[in-house]
Amino acid sequence: MPPAQEEPIVIAWGSKSPAPETVHLFFFDTLGSQLLDAYQQVNTIELSSYGLSRSGVKRLVALSDPGAETSSWSRIRTYGDLCKHSFSLERESALSPLLCGEVLLEDGASRRAQLYLHPFLSAVRLRSVSCDFSGMPYAGSSFFCTRLFLTYAGAECLPLGTGGGQPVSWLNPGYLDSAAVSRLPEPGLVWQEGLGEVGRSRLYPGRTFYCYPGADTHLVLEGSVNGILCYYPIPLPDLAPNTCVQLDVSLCRMGSPDPDTPTVGGAIVLEAKVLPWEERESYTVTY
Repeated sequence: MPPAQEEPIVIAWGSKSPAPETVHLFFFDTLGSQLLDAYQQVNTIELSSYGLSRSGVKRLVALSDPGAETSSWSRIRTYGDLCKHSFSLERESALSPLLCGEVLLEDGASRRAQLYLHPFLSAVRLRSVSCDFSGMPYAGSSFFCTRLFLTYAGAECLPLGTGGGQPVSWLNPGYLDSAAVSRLPEPGLVWQEGLGEVGRSRLYPGRTFYCYPGADTHLVLEGSVNGILCYYPIPLPDLAPNTCVQLDVSLCRMGSPDPDTPTVGGAIVLEAKVLPWEERESYTVTY
């Protein structure tokens, strides 16, 4: 049992995600080149663990990235080195996303702080969709949706440092790159099968997609109207890490001829809400 005067550092993550099996802890100095002071790997199954470092103000960084090669940590000498560590959709899971967080610790024999580990993914949820071509020459027709996918989807990001979370590579640059997407362990993060016939009765498919947030990301509905291939590239509001954009979509006119061409005015009526990713649970590390 820790001495009574010691105060805990509480590490928390999303309650809807399974607890990461391990968390990597890095303690850095805060002056000069911010040298690495201490590193350790803690098992989250344990009720508590001890993080040890030398005295002085420290920057504590916690990472949950089971797909990363542990040998790569041996090359970390400074905080700047760790800022080069990237998260990638190639290691992401919708049910257990990669997590990261950091906090400054004041000097003292023991520290008290709240450190929140959070995903750097953005979730894009298609809550509902309907189609009503009233007033058009093709009124009464429906849209047959064959595929849904994200374009300009952030595929890799740097979670730490200035501008942390901004993507450094992208998938589907204006079109569906099925070969690249198929190489992901979970292609469904950015590409899913269609919804079938979409008519006046609103459908509630509840489909969710994931990528790292960046500019110009679109959710594309691919399909046909009366046998004519068309696309509805839906521009998304500014995405942010650890949030969910919920969409209610109404299709009112024929879509565009390709996924990188905007639809004509009034073709899409969009209602969007930005929601928090999820609630948090706590895990205690006494330091």
